Amino acid sequence: MTWLYLLAATALCLAPLGAALPPAPPIGPVIASLAAMTDVPNLVSGVILHTRLYDTIAEVVVFTLASIGVRFLLAGEPTKTSIRAIEDAPSVVLCQLGATMAALIGVELALRGHLSPGGGFAAGVAGGTAIGLVLISGSARLSDRLYRRWRADLWEKAAVIAFVVLSAFALAGVPLPAGTFGTLASGSWIPLLNVLVAVKVTLGSWAMVQLFVRHRGLL
Repeated sequence: MTWLYLLAATALCLAPLGAALPPAPPIGPVIASLAAMTDVPNLVSGVILHTRLYDTIAEVVVFTLASIGVRFLLAGEPTKTSIRAIEDAPSVVLCQLGATMAALIGVELALRGHLSPGGGFAAGVAGGTAIGLVLISGSARLSDRLYRRWRADLWEKAAVIAFVVLSAFALAGVPLPAGTFGTLASGSWIPLLNVLVAVKVTLGSWAMVQLFVRHRGLL
């Protein structure tokens, strides 16, 4: 009886594979419609920050809750008195070089994300990568001092609030000059939202990584 159930379940799972796929609709009109709707060449940013802005707001809020959760998780743990890092000189230089390149790429993706592949989330990942490389190359103490001195946690919260407010304006249909198609000043609200997402993801990544290093160490 068990074998019969197994065969029936296997046949049920494999049955859709034998059916012919419906013909794909022409993609050209869809692309042209999205390009005209968002007024940016990068359709990915256009979809994320125009036609799926509600979902993007939820993603930003979830990332913020994750950062707050890490802070509560590690609040009761003692801080490390000694933080070990990479001591090999060539590895340190490579990490610092990689951090510089990642930071520059993050700025490029944030400012030009509506014109080319990239966007706010990709820029935030590049920024978080740069910070991670700086931490493991021996600058954990300096990074911690900078984080506390410039109150990066407050800037992260400010970026979230600004993103939600500007998203509300965009969803309400408040007009913003679209600019010339293909330039940095084009795309209506999309470039501003890209930059805010990049700032939020970068600072949120910095906060979480910094807390883990402070309480758990690197090695």
